Amino acid sequence: MIVSDRFGFIFIHIPKCAGTSVRRALEDFHDGAPHFVESLGHHPAHGELDFTHLPLNLLAEIDPDVFAKLRSYATFAIVRDPMQRFQSAMAQRAKMYLKSEIAQLGEADIAAELDRVMSYLRSVPQVTAPEFIHFSRQSDFVFMDGERLVQTIFPVERLDDLAAAIGDTIGGTELAFGHANQTTVFRYPHLRQIAQTGSQQAKRLMPEPLHRWVRKSARRMMMKPKAQALLPAFDTAGVRDFVAEYYASDYDLHRGALQRACA
Repeated sequence: MIVSDRFGFIFIHIPKCAGTSVRRALEDFHDGAPHFVESLGHHPAHGELDFTHLPLNLLAEIDPDVFAKLRSYATFAIVRDPMQRFQSAMAQRAKMYLKSEIAQLGEADIAAELDRVMSYLRSVPQVTAPEFIHFSRQSDFVFMDGERLVQTIFPVERLDDLAAAIGDTIGGTELAFGHANQTTVFRYPHLRQIAQTGSQQAKRLMPEPLHRWVRKSARRMMMKPKAQALLPAFDTAGVRDFVAEYYASDYDLHRGALQRACA
């Protein structure tokens, strides 16, 4: 989240909606607490929290002063198609907590992890644990108790419009937002096993800094952004029904943002 007291705006970082790219581009304008642009931190009542992704009810509890500014500052957020976001959130979970690209997991492994995630969300946790925060409802970052508190919302398809809108707010500054944390897949699937084996051997033989450089270079050559088509494990009645029901308000939010962007 970006809180700019100098320019009177707040960018709410909804997870898995290209927000990392926007947040990085706007960090020089941030005047709020450092934990809003960092990651995990400890809260005395709730334990470990992801302070970069705070639903509005949690923001109101943790920092009522910043929450109050939502009513007087210009407020911005990005939203995304819920099914695409759900798959992207699972890819992020695989990378962060399973230490694997989703492209490296078998369908059975993905299905088991999907069951784990859906069971957790169905349990209606009072505060979402950091490892599941990417699956939070987008609407929880926009509405609180039925009141819409974030007024300017763009679909992820229109990042250029968001850049222009925030640029106008900060005095006509030209901004450009890339897209960090993109889900990637192998450019040449038949080389996947060779690449994985080679990476494991390189990690054993190379000093850590050199291995990181080689791995980063190899990823640029061998990986590409994932197309929007759903992986088979997501294209099932059980998953589709869950996403349609659990994220019903998010579908409305994204649909409305798209319609306004195209008007």
